[in-house]
Amino acid sequence: MIAVMVTANGMLAAIMGTGVALVVIHLVGLLTAGLFLIIKKSTKDIIKGVPFTYMLGGAIGVVTILLNNLCVNNIGVAMTLGLALVGQIIASAVVEHFGVLGMGKKRISFKKVPAYILMIAGAVIMIVGS
Repeated sequence: MIAVMVTANGMLAAIMGTGVALVVIHLVGLLTAGLFLIIKKSTKDIIKGVPFTYMLGGAIGVVTILLNNLCVNNIGVAMTLGLALVGQIIASAVVEHFGVLGMGKKRISFKKVPAYILMIAGAVIMIVGS
């Protein structure tokens, strides 16, 4: 489903332009989420008590969609998803290691380093091989 979404978003960006597509994508998401909240009748005080750092995920989402839209039309869906997954795994390891965004610190295990190296090597092979 992610590959379908990234492809559709990339096609929309190619037709409408990156900025307009980004706004349309997020408006559709906002309307869909709003519709679900109205159906569930849970719109009262929806963000009351939610820490500000939890809302930063939305900003990260905007940047992620923007970069996906830029990449998918230039390097293809498979490479875009491969690089995105490697980036997300590395980012989550950094967040856990330093305890960013209110997370507890969880040091990077040396057992995981070969897996990180293997993923990065796979991404490099995809880039160099294309």
